[in-house]
Amino acid sequence: MLWMQVLWFGAIIGAAEGQLWLAPLLLTGFAFWEFQPVRRVYGDFQLMLVAVLIGLILDTSWVKLGWLEFAVGETFPHRAPLWILLLWAGLALTLNHSLAWLQSRLVLAALLGGVSSPLSYLGASRLGAVKIVTESGGWFLGLGLSWAVALPLLLWLASHLKKIKQKGQADV
Repeated sequence: MLWMQVLWFGAIIGAAEGQLWLAPLLLTGFAFWEFQPVRRVYGDFQLMLVAVLIGLILDTSWVKLGWLEFAVGETFPHRAPLWILLLWAGLALTLNHSLAWLQSRLVLAALLGGVSSPLSYLGASRLGAVKIVTESGGWFLGLGLSWAVALPLLLWLASHLKKIKQKGQADV
């Protein structure tokens, strides 16, 4: 979980300060750590791809809905920036490791994701990486509901991929 915290702060501060190289560098270190043979869990790479796709869809939707604006410096201002997609990839690397205990507690995962994720965006806003555009609290509810679905879905997928791998090994 320490790597994810370092990645979060690095990506947020890097985006706020225009140091967009920081998030890719930190995610690379995080991935090297998790993909060591003694730590690797089947499905980590696939989870990263799925999480980035979900992040692209959700964060781009929030921009298009007028809820959020991400820090300047991105080539495509109306879609999720690279640094936040790298945060989604980093989140995926926690699903079979520090957050694995939530794989069998999906309702709790929904509650935690629904509350903590909008607070994370609020923190990123305070640090200058994200601007919350809307005055109403609808963005908080919308992000919370999205994360209340996305996090359990990703945790379920992490568990499912491991079961597929275990079944495949049992069939050999």
